[in-house]
Amino acid sequence: MAALLLPALLACAPQQDPAVIARYQMLGKEAVVAREDVALEMAFHLRRKDEGRAACDHLVSATLVKKEAEAKGLMPKAEEVQEFWNKLQQQLRASGKRPEEIAVVKNSGDELLQDLAVQLAHERLVRKELELRANETVGPEMLKLWLQEAKKRHHVIDDPDQLPLGTAARYDDQTLSLVDLGNLLLRTSDADDQLRFVRQVVVLQTLEAMAKQHDIDVTADELQQELVQRRNSANADPSFQGIGYEQLLKAQGLTPDWLLHSRVFRGQVLQQKIVVKLHPLPELLAKVAADRQAALDNSGPRRRLSMIYLRALQEPNPLVPRTFDQAIAELVQARGRLQREPFDRVAMVTSDDPASKQRGGDVGWFFRKNPGLPEPVLAAAFALQQNEISKPLRCDDGCYLVKVVTIEPDPTDEQLALRMQEQLVGSMTQEILQQAKVQLESGTGRTTGKTTGKK
Repeated sequence: MAALLLPALLACAPQQDPAVIARYQMLGKEAVVAREDVALEMAFHLRRKDEGRAACDHLVSATLVKKEAEAKGLMPKAEEVQEFWNKLQQQLRASGKRPEEIAVVKNSGDELLQDLAVQLAHERLVRKELELRANETVGPEMLKLWLQEAKKRHHVIDDPDQLPLGTAARYDDQTLSLVDLGNLLLRTSDADDQLRFVRQVVVLQTLEAMAKQHDIDVTADELQQELVQRRNSANADPSFQGIGYEQLLKAQGLTPDWLLHSRVFRGQVLQQKIVVKLHPLPELLAKVAADRQAALDNSGPRRRLSMIYLRALQEPNPLVPRTFDQAIAELVQARGRLQREPFDRVAMVTSDDPASKQRGGDVGWFFRKNPGLPEPVLAAAFALQQNEISKPLRCDDGCYLVKVVTIEPDPTDEQLALRMQEQLVGSMTQEILQQAKVQLESGTGRTTGKTTGKK
């Protein structure tokens, strides 16, 4: 029975809960994030993904069970549900689990008993239809078959491409909204997932407030123009190997129309316009003129790098078994092999960095000043010519060989200023979250108190 807990804890009816899920600082003033805002964001962004499709199926199933059980007088009484829950808790504890630590239990509050009532009603519906005796087991396949037939009877539509935006599913002449779906997703999520979407809402609300403060808006035409620009950039990018923009969106669980109605997409366009207004090109051009070398270091010609990395410690341990001297010696040998073998093959065999070794050592594009790699590695890389390979480099976390794959040409002053604007857009989200000091509400029985100023 314990195995039935998670799929059974489903929302049965639209939730109208205005409770606050988090508090934060927005432009120096206290602000709040409502549960419904987070639920809507979760539903919108997860609807077309596996977890969203599964949650929508659960939501529809629970709704149909409740509808038919009420019509046939098969909904259990409150004391029956409580007894069922008491037995279920005993079984969970006997198996070494603590019910109060399960995310869906922590997040559900009083709704938990409603969900369990639906589970009991589902079994009663199957028993009645199959004319089973009280001691006969209702198996998962029986429950599944009943739901399949119920969905046919009630003409369920749950394909988002056949439904208007804002609708999660439809049955008969009734609809289940994205908010209904979002409340289910929110209730079955853990604190980290909740925090991720809370932070997303915090950024969006702050961007809207900043835009209002500076009299900035985004029109439908501007959203469409941004979509066209992204499509053109993606189609022209050789790294996508001819995969169309619509295919890329589909892989993320999105469509162009869905994207155009996304608050995140609107927020990204707002963010660009805010940066352009707060940091106009003449201001950035003046900064370039005042210190062009600093501008080049931070925003200037990038270099695409590949590396071979070996972990090392002054005093090795079972997890890092080599010293720095041993790592340097291994890299000297690897450098010798590069006279006979391509860099990507040696990196895939030798490197200790799991992400880049799968790509043959490729670590992407870097500016001269970049927190993504140690300073000695960047200094060496920017002193090399294209296709040159450094000598072994010792850093605090290990030793490196770095290869310069591609060098961008020096940008003009205007190109530098435009890139500085792009970087300001990218850093704005982090700055908003640092200043927000997000605090999840505690003591509500639904979330765990947690503070963050990090992205």
